[in-house]
Amino acid sequence: MSGSRAFAPATIGNVICGFDVFGLALEGPGDEVEARLRDEPGVVISAVHGDRGRLPTEASQNVAGMAANALLADCGMENVGIELEVWKGLPISGGMGGSAASAVAAVVATDALLQTNLSPQRLLRCASEGERGPKGDTHPDNIAPALCGGIVMVRPEEPTVAIPLPVPAGLSVALVHPELELETKRMRGVLPDALPLRDAVGQWADCSALVVGLYEEDWDLIGRALVDRVAEPHRRSFIPGFDAVRAAGLGAGALGAGLSGSGPSMFALCRSIADAETVAGAMAAAFAGAGIESTDVHVSGVGRLGSHVIEPPA
Repeated sequence: MSGSRAFAPATIGNVICGFDVFGLALEGPGDEVEARLRDEPGVVISAVHGDRGRLPTEASQNVAGMAANALLADCGMENVGIELEVWKGLPISGGMGGSAASAVAAVVATDALLQTNLSPQRLLRCASEGERGPKGDTHPDNIAPALCGGIVMVRPEEPTVAIPLPVPAGLSVALVHPELELETKRMRGVLPDALPLRDAVGQWADCSALVVGLYEEDWDLIGRALVDRVAEPHRRSFIPGFDAVRAAGLGAGALGAGLSGSGPSMFALCRSIADAETVAGAMAAAFAGAGIESTDVHVSGVGRLGSHVIEPPA
């Protein structure tokens, strides 16, 4: 039976200075989910590909299934039957928004299949509920850019409202995923409950400066704003070679470099694709120098499209 298939891209949460507030989308890689109608009500997952058998296929334990169920509940369509098939293009616990991509692709595919035409706010809410399900936590700084694309800001008081920020011409991303896994829940557990006032003031000043830099296409201001006083000091020790990798990125011409989400992936913002190519190579070499293999190296512009329906392969 024909269905609807959607792609959702990798995302970078926090964007160094904007813990739980800023997120951006890449052009690729990403996850894909196909939704098909079935006779029995409820959501089932027929298969998950690319995960080496690690992810559950029970809809109640998989973010894609939970997100599709949330959409059915939101629309009052619990009597409808949906079958999902998932293709993972993103690593598990890799700091690239993998769970957000699966949840977002599931709601976009299901929305297209049922022609419910939900607003971005409702899609965000359903995807967030899906990601929250099995983990008890959700991250709108990944969900929002995966759905909407570009660079977005999400206020904690309005987690289903993605505020778009401008993307300066040429702004590009170098991302290196080392052969490591760090669970987001564990990495949140290493963070303190309170910050010194000086650090808090510095962090929100840099958040504001980054927004101004994006609007004014002020590369120097963007670079100066990319400082993390909240998460990085407590997470960097979990990534061998962190300081060397960041230094290599900056030395190769990056505007700024740091953790992608909670890690272990590291990324850098650059003025151009050419710069990002150079920076990615330097960061991967620095990981190798620390004895860590980099399984994935990605160079991309900021993905402006976000999640969208695609034609399934023949």
